[in-house]
Amino acid sequence: MRRHCRVLVTGAGSGVGQGIIKALRISRLPLTIISGDIAPMNAALYRADEAILLPKVESPGALETIVGILSLHRIDVVMVGSEFDLNFFSENRDLLLTRAGTLVIAASFETVRIAEDKWLTAEFLRQHGLPYAESCLPGGLDEAVRLAESWGYPVVLKTRRGTSSRHVHILQNSLMLEKYWDGTPEPMLQRVVDVPVSELGNEYTCSVFKTANGSLLGPFTARRTLRGGTSWHVEVDRFEFLDDLLLAIGRLLDFSGSLNIQLMVGPAGPVPFELNARFSGTTAIRAQFGFNEPAMSLKAFFYGEELDPPQIRRGMAMRYNEEVFIDDVSAGDLTPGTHKGYVNSWF
Repeated sequence: MRRHCRVLVTGAGSGVGQGIIKALRISRLPLTIISGDIAPMNAALYRADEAILLPKVESPGALETIVGILSLHRIDVVMVGSEFDLNFFSENRDLLLTRAGTLVIAASFETVRIAEDKWLTAEFLRQHGLPYAESCLPGGLDEAVRLAESWGYPVVLKTRRGTSSRHVHILQNSLMLEKYWDGTPEPMLQRVVDVPVSELGNEYTCSVFKTANGSLLGPFTARRTLRGGTSWHVEVDRFEFLDDLLLAIGRLLDFSGSLNIQLMVGPAGPVPFELNARFSGTTAIRAQFGFNEPAMSLKAFFYGEELDPPQIRRGMAMRYNEEVFIDDVSAGDLTPGTHKGYVNSWF
């Protein structure tokens, strides 16, 4: 019989954090789910079993504060729902286990460093002889213009670090490059593999899972459309032509648990363009179709169980908006852990 587990989900107000909570809810494991975030106006703080306000990980004294919080609330496991928290928890996972007795589900710091940096991601793929999108770090706008013209438009201008398609621009000419260059932090140029479309077509979001003994489960494969940087329509199926590439990446990287791999299929075949060494925005969708990475993480790393290959079903997922309601309270009076929100059954 499995012992009860108290799981803290950081960044619980984000789409990733909410996805982790949804996946844990359907796992049927004996859990208390504690939502954590840095500000009280986050809906997930009012839907979990308990809630905690957390400091920003970059704030002075954050490490000591978080050690105290984990100890006080008897947190068994931390699952990271915000990319802004990932470096901190990856770098300090051994310390948090020693000082607070808390298991942190996170990849190695080196893998997080590669995955969060799109330039390092492209270099990792190139150096290992895997398909990659040719990339460059221009020294300035003039060099960027010369390179884009030598490649031929369209080209992609993006920031080295970031998620949800923030600061990602597909440029059709030098005027667009000049317009967006100064507003793009840490800019890099990348060849276009293929142009994204609004219908299900050439873009895929996939995942592999690495167990405690280093074996890989999956892959989970899905085709998607994007809206506002978020997967909007997701078609889950066995896209077997992606398997060898996904498993090769999974074998090469040092990580535990979930690895999300995003790909574009162009004339030369599938090309990965982003890695997320963490839970990602489609975590709940994957869980619903049989690839429940938060549950698998607990079984593998907290309970120490051997995992059977997951039975992944085919199907479609479509996003829609939902509201959390809290009656008889004003914004200034909201207290996570005290007030409880509810959702309506509209349909």
